[in-house]
Amino acid sequence: MRITTGMLKIAHKRGSVQKGSSLLNYVGKAGAGTSRMNAMAAANSRNMSVFGNIKLDKSNYEKLEKSADELTDAVSDLASKVDSGTEDVSSEAALAVNKFNENLKNLKVSPGVLNQFYYQSMKEISVTNRSELEEIGISVAEDGTLTLNKQKLASADGKTVAKLLGSGGDFSLRVRQVSSRVADNAGVNAQTVSSRYTSKGRVTNSYLNRYNFRG
Repeated sequence: MRITTGMLKIAHKRGSVQKGSSLLNYVGKAGAGTSRMNAMAAANSRNMSVFGNIKLDKSNYEKLEKSADELTDAVSDLASKVDSGTEDVSSEAALAVNKFNENLKNLKVSPGVLNQFYYQSMKEISVTNRSELEEIGISVAEDGTLTLNKQKLASADGKTVAKLLGSGGDFSLRVRQVSSRVADNAGVNAQTVSSRYTSKGRVTNSYLNRYNFRG
């Protein structure tokens, strides 16, 4: 049993996750007598079963692509405002927080191993930066969603804000890296689904076997 090299490259090239993280690690702990690769194959099989039953909807992928693009734009606009030294960035921060939460929600309900990997990656970004974000007025819930305190952000130290939300800031940079990948993946999936429906509206086997786990 093997995993495609393409998937492994995607997992290992992500600067958005901590060192040591991988797609295999994301798949989770396997049960007794089951390897991690078997767990991944099982997860993929479950996705296939769901796909065959609900009929993949192109509009769902387009929605995910749109929310990811809007998150990238919102975080980029916030970073530019922070870089410029503008004192009041509350409006841009509020939009970025809203789009982050929206994208996280969309990823959580999106089928596919990669989408769930991106969901965990996005959640990890907020959780691992929790203390720093809360210091500038952005609280982090257990599910990774964010809440903005505009007054606390306005009174936060400018250098601390820039360290997180500026164009080179850890939070800003990592979010943009993941969201751009999410948008790319969703766009490809939308095109693929559109071209692979059969006359009955079912997804063809060629799409379902896109990630081959058999040797």
